[in-house]
Amino acid sequence: MGTGSRHSKNAGTMGSENLTYHEKKALGFGTVKERLGKETVKDFDACGLGLQHALDPVVTPEGVLYDREHILQCLLHQKKDIARKMKTWEGEQARDAEKASAEEEAKRLAELEKFELENKGGFVNYSASAGTSTATGTSDARIASSADVAATQDDKERMKTMKAFWLPSKTPTAERKAEKPDTDTKCPTTLKKLRLKDLLAVKWTKVRKGEEIGGARYMCPVTFKTFTNATKIVVLKPSGHAVSEEAWTKVVKDEGTYDGHRVKGVIRLQRGGSGFAGSGTQVESKTEFMLGAGSGLADGRGQNRGATSKFGLRFN
Repeated sequence: MGTGSRHSKNAGTMGSENLTYHEKKALGFGTVKERLGKETVKDFDACGLGLQHALDPVVTPEGVLYDREHILQCLLHQKKDIARKMKTWEGEQARDAEKASAEEEAKRLAELEKFELENKGGFVNYSASAGTSTATGTSDARIASSADVAATQDDKERMKTMKAFWLPSKTPTAERKAEKPDTDTKCPTTLKKLRLKDLLAVKWTKVRKGEEIGGARYMCPVTFKTFTNATKIVVLKPSGHAVSEEAWTKVVKDEGTYDGHRVKGVIRLQRGGSGFAGSGTQVESKTEFMLGAGSGLADGRGQNRGATSKFGLRFN
């Protein structure tokens, strides 16, 4: 049976037929993938927050480049947020301690009341010879009062074990324990711990006059090759000079020094986007739709679906 026959069998009233698989795919049902171009990924010398050329570039230990002003504002905002969360957590801890203290005090008073009832409530002495009863140590009124208090105490004990969900005292309360907030500031890109002293200032070498091909700004000071988004760049520690990985491997690494400074390691700078699969950057984006990429509010169409739902769909 062909696709057309199957489609017609599943159809409802005219204008509200069921969608075929290919029609659903065209509307965006399921996982939609799109290849990203060069313009969707920042350049190698752009700030990871501002997405523009970094005027005062600094790099994290993971190789993420930021403009100093933007990353400092981000870390300051995180510190304020951490202080607010910490204040809330400390307030909850203080309330929990106060509640525990109140419960302990209530338990102590209950035990004291029980002791008073057992030792100072009075008792009745029955005489075996006369067959009559006499009150010893208290009056008949006090005996009756003590009995009433004891009965009330028994009722309270019974209420504690009674499974009466309709009573307000038995209604469960939703108590959510707040966890102690993390006090470390994080890199907004990698979400790893990042402190102000971890940032290293980057020193670029500008291209020579007349060699600004395609708007290039910087070059390797060793090989004099212009930096592009496809270039592998490393930042020398602790001087912060940016050189190509080729220069680091073949020249600087063996010498152990550069520009009169001892090299204690390198930070591999994250490359910019080039649009090629082998560039090391994200070149594909995908998202999943349960009801299609349209409004998402349209109901199912076809037989036994109630009234027809026409919301402007057109098929060419």
